[in-house]
Amino acid sequence: MKKLITGILIVVLLLAGCSGEEQTQGTSQEQDYVFEYNGITINLNSNAEPIIKELGEPMEYFEAESCAFQGLDKTYYYNGFELTTYPNGDDDYISSIYFRDDSVSTPEGIYIGSSAEDVLEAYGNEYTGGENTYIYTKADTSLTFIVENGEVVSITYQALVEGLN
Repeated sequence: MKKLITGILIVVLLLAGCSGEEQTQGTSQEQDYVFEYNGITINLNSNAEPIIKELGEPMEYFEAESCAFQGLDKTYYYNGFELTTYPNGDDDYISSIYFRDDSVSTPEGIYIGSSAEDVLEAYGNEYTGGENTYIYTKADTSLTFIVENGEVVSITYQALVEGLN
């Protein structure tokens, strides 16, 4: 399985290198969904090291061998949210942000406890998912809201990375 993933990554990198356009890590980040916490903007798929340093010491930390990549997946627990990373070469990149309570919100003001109507007003009707799940996709990220009884009970930002999803 790892050989297959490695082969696919090599082909994708070769094709990207032949595209004629110069791309850098984070080119699409301006179009991605971002999370802001205490004045820190967190872009998914971006290098985790400077963000982790800026966020400071986490309340808790957990790491485990990555199922999709070579290295360790890491989870950092902060007040109100958890941030996970995936390894890529010698660096770790932001893979997801999961809201743990209503002390944090999206830049559009949606938090755990917001109404489904608030989500639709802030993000619109262009979503996938089911009756109680709203999945919004932008560039290399998705933003998922799970609703029960008309109220948001879960919010997750997810990086869209080959092999991760």
